[in-house]
Amino acid sequence: MSNRVKTSRKNKDYFGYKLLLPSTVLFLLISVYPLISGIWMSFTNKSLMRSNQTKFIFLENYIKLFQDKEFLGSLAFTFLYTILVVFISYAAGLILALALNRDMKGRAVFRTIFLLPWVIPSVVAMTNWSWLLNDQFGFINSILEKLHIIDSPILFLADYKYIRITVILISVWKTMPFMMISLLAGLQSVPKELYEAASMDGAGFLAKLKLITLPLIWPVSFISVTLNFIWTINNFENIWLLTGGGPNGHTFTLPIYSYYTAFYRQNLSYAATIATTLIICMLLVGGVYLMIKRKGMAGEGGKGS
Repeated sequence: MSNRVKTSRKNKDYFGYKLLLPSTVLFLLISVYPLISGIWMSFTNKSLMRSNQTKFIFLENYIKLFQDKEFLGSLAFTFLYTILVVFISYAAGLILALALNRDMKGRAVFRTIFLLPWVIPSVVAMTNWSWLLNDQFGFINSILEKLHIIDSPILFLADYKYIRITVILISVWKTMPFMMISLLAGLQSVPKELYEAASMDGAGFLAKLKLITLPLIWPVSFISVTLNFIWTINNFENIWLLTGGGPNGHTFTLPIYSYYTAFYRQNLSYAATIATTLIICMLLVGGVYLMIKRKGMAGEGGKGS
């Protein structure tokens, strides 16, 4: 009887694997093959201009990459852009989450309003921001001029002084709702009894934030920051739709620089090298994430023992 049961379970397992086979093959074709193909391409001289003259050149592209001032500038701006967007969106999301976690009238309405930037498609949002920030007929410049704050229109999307901070703040506006909702969920899991006990001991708002709130929402904060970091460093559409990487490459991030190199300069192998470098950066971030997570688990284990 036991042999029949084992045979039946094996048949069910095999049947399950057969059902998974088509989706697995499709996944490999869509995700894994392009990844491997792109990494391989980074070791060649493939170009759209000479597709029949592709040669294996080993590390030439990578050597050239770290001598390329445009790439180094894009790499620096990628991390500056990502770190600032994640940090500011976390701070703003935490402030809004703390406000919306209190008992107040219309709380659900405010949550919906603050969530809108996250759910609006990027194409729609960035097109609207391009109109709002236009120097000739943009709403923001018109209001600033009418209030006599400025004498002439500000070129938010063309002036070197303003363009980077502009794209950073718009990206914060787009990603902040995710932080707010995630942190709000974390705050609602914190027992109110802890705050009541802290109040009885004379703890103020900042003391409660430091000793109760932040430590207890740390797991949610850590995951939210990590996800936002990954999404932001890979983000393409926000900056591309606003500036196209301009002016003169001033807002190039690695995804945009890779795209521009592939389809405007028609150098596929160099674009693949840039993309592969971005993958390496992501792996390093993933390694840091796992290291911090393991240390946190080890610390919890030590406390428990």
